[in-house]
Amino acid sequence: MKKIKSSDIFPNVDLYSASVYYMLGIPMDLNTPIFAVSRVSGWTAHIIEEKFAEAAPKPMLYRPKAVYVGKYCGPSGCEYVSIEKRLTQI
Repeated sequence: MKKIKSSDIFPNVDLYSASVYYMLGIPMDLNTPIFAVSRVSGWTAHIIEEKFAEAAPKPMLYRPKAVYVGKYCGPSGCEYVSIEKRLTQI
């Protein structure tokens, strides 16, 4: 455990899985790609839940201590405004 700015940082599973990969003879250069590939299923599950599984009517944060400060546009999504039009609205 490490302290940064008076908050505790706890190691996640990557710390321990890196040791296992090393003992299995997997090159260290492959650690980051393996970590990313293993998370794709979780990221995909979040997308499916948000888009297709009747998610909550308002955006739900997966980090409970975070505070949403963005503009919520409803379940149909925000209307895209090109950068040229945004600059003229200022």
